Amino acid sequence: MSSNDDEPPCTGPDSDFGDIFGGLAQPELERLAIGAIREYRASVALAETTRLELVAAEADAGCCPERRAQLQRIHQHAETEHRARQLVLNNLVDRLGYVPKVSAA
Repeated sequence: MSSNDDEPPCTGPDSDFGDIFGGLAQPELERLAIGAIREYRASVALAETTRLELVAAEADAGCCPERRAQLQRIHQHAETEHRARQLVLNNLVDRLGYVPKVSAA
């Protein structure tokens, strides 16, 4: 195994995405990007829904602390999923070179 001291090792999320998406042809990348756009849109909607539920629970004096804590965890999970999908989508779009058109429906 040889090593080139002039180049840093390729590590981190971008190298992982390169391993996953690196060998895909343009049509495959576009198909994956379209699917990722749809999943991203759904994750945005879910994160917003969970945020609104949490805000409502925090404003409700009758809501027990356990329920608020549960909604906080649900919201954090939805936000994390949203950000992860955004990372994947950004990488796919970067590799594709454009944002494919995807209908709102």
